[in-house]
Amino acid sequence: MKIISYDDGPNDYPAEVWDEIGKYPHLQYYVGEDEDMGISLGRNLALKLVKTKYFLLVDDDHVFNAKTNLTKMMEVLDRTDATLVGGKFEGFMKFAGAMKFGNYHNRQEFAIFSGHCERNITEFENCEQCDSTSNIFMAKTQPILEMGGWTVELKIAEHADFFVKLKATGHKVVYCSDIEVINQQESAEERSKSYQKLRYDTGRKNRMFRLMNSRYNVNGLFWCSAYRQLENGNLLCLETKHKIGYC
Repeated sequence: MKIISYDDGPNDYPAEVWDEIGKYPHLQYYVGEDEDMGISLGRNLALKLVKTKYFLLVDDDHVFNAKTNLTKMMEVLDRTDATLVGGKFEGFMKFAGAMKFGNYHNRQEFAIFSGHCERNITEFENCEQCDSTSNIFMAKTQPILEMGGWTVELKIAEHADFFVKLKATGHKVVYCSDIEVINQQESAEERSKSYQKLRYDTGRKNRMFRLMNSRYNVNGLFWCSAYRQLENGNLLCLETKHKIGYC
């Protein structure tokens, strides 16, 4: 298996780090020409290097466990018309669900209904058609390239925009609740100050809000953790969590 890694951090690593990277011939490790080029551009550059029918996306703090079933992901893509199949982080699944545009809180907003999927995939147990998953997924390479990949203006907070683009262009997403990775995030104390400054920059997140506003005319984004499906099929949000912000 070939692993492509794109690093947009400072490249002044000590010699022993480069020696360690050199021990893995299957790893193609690239350092971006521009420090802090952002998640989206890095992923697009890496995607252009993929030569296989499918690719697997993971973040640098993901750890595989016994439930990281790559074979099942490939089978779903082989035997259905899905463009992307994803799993969850061990212990929680807030990113998997339905994405809806509508009049919430008396204004036009974008909502993610955590855990709500449209239909079961009968061929595969524990798999459903959803609008989004966590950032542990396998996808068909060519359709993602044709869609334009990730929006390069978004150096962070790219997740919602990527899955909205998938939905808007007619691509199907499958979520399998029995596929997972461990999300081994560093604590705030372990992260460098320069990393935290870039990761939690409010101005960068606001760029995502402005983009969603200009593209889809929405004024807010939020996760709905409790909801009820009405007779007409619409979803009524009962409890809002993880409010992302307002444009």
